Amino acid sequence: MDDRKPLKTYLLINVAVSALTTLLVLVVWNLINAPDAPLSPSDPTTFSLVTDTPAPTVNPGAYAGQLAISAIIGAGDLQNERVTIMHVGDLDISLAGWRLIDSDGNAYQFPALVLHPGASVELFSRTGEDNVNQLFWNRSKPVWEEGEEAALRDPENETQATYTVP
Repeated sequence: MDDRKPLKTYLLINVAVSALTTLLVLVVWNLINAPDAPLSPSDPTTFSLVTDTPAPTVNPGAYAGQLAISAIIGAGDLQNERVTIMHVGDLDISLAGWRLIDSDGNAYQFPALVLHPGASVELFSRTGEDNVNQLFWNRSKPVWEEGEEAALRDPENETQATYTVP
């Protein structure tokens, strides 16, 4: 029976080394083949940034009722001033070429950000770093005033939504 003790020890060491080697191979495989991390901690199916893909071709008039300016918050306060754009329609919409314009002609051109149905994005007037649900106009002064009208225009320069600052 003493002859089996070294064999059991050898087998136990062999199992442990094999398990550790397999674990190491799986970790390295996952690091090499892992999908890109989501751009935001929010639901990645709600937003997606498009960098190399051109905006989809949509027939004129197809944007009608798809996007809305739901709020302008903090008007006159640069640090808190922001506009919320909501996707209220049923089509994926690339914001590439869309502009938000105030009554004074100040315009913000949106990047190639795709909004899926039910999604929203906030545009802050202040400086900051864009992500999938917050964009920054990088202004040094507030944009919005009480009673001013905001207009959201599509790539064909058609007004698709308006909002009057309360």
